[in-house]
Amino acid sequence: MRRCFAAARVLMGLALVVAVAGRLQAYLRFWIERGDRAIAVDVANFFSYFTIQTSLFHAVVFGFGAWSLLARRGADPPWFGALRAAATTYTVTTGVVYNALLRALPQEAALEQPWANEVLHTIVPVYALLDWLLAPGRSPVRWRAVAGIVVYPVLWAGYTLVRAPFVLDEGTGNPWWYPYPFLDPHGSAGGYGSVAVWIAVLAVAITATASVLVGFSRLRTRAPADDDGAERRR
Repeated sequence: MRRCFAAARVLMGLALVVAVAGRLQAYLRFWIERGDRAIAVDVANFFSYFTIQTSLFHAVVFGFGAWSLLARRGADPPWFGALRAAATTYTVTTGVVYNALLRALPQEAALEQPWANEVLHTIVPVYALLDWLLAPGRSPVRWRAVAGIVVYPVLWAGYTLVRAPFVLDEGTGNPWWYPYPFLDPHGSAGGYGSVAVWIAVLAVAITATASVLVGFSRLRTRAPADDDGAERRR
């Protein structure tokens, strides 16, 4: 069982790296053909996507997780359990948001890359959830880890909102660039109020997802101890 999940983690980690590389290659070709002058800014924009950042993070977590399954016995160290919870939360949330809000949005034909989108937004999120639920070695994660998991998305949103007004979108000519339409205050009548609502909704969703994952880790790992206690009481 441990070898099977280790192999699956290696496969998923490599799939994430290949998908991100494929997306970057497609974007580079598109920017060059469009005649963009600030390719370095375009690359910075690419790596400012939440999906790209969390996918690379999860690829590293998958890699270490595969090594841990093969080299260790028993439960993962608590710090790694917290990292796995964070990576799983981000990946699952990304998959849900993409499929619920972003999948139907039109995209430049040159940027269409169905296989990479499916890897990043469907295949890996589904596997990540199954890995969390079924893989051996999961340790109970402390409840305080939930707060830590939420910190990164909040910081990312703050970074995005502060940076966006200073970045020229060479595709539209707008003197701002936002990675996702629901973060663009110019795209809705509500302006920054609408953006604040979306950030709050996503923060709640991430908190809820992290809480469920952490709660499950504690439930499953505590059950054997409770059973042993019951046997001793008998």
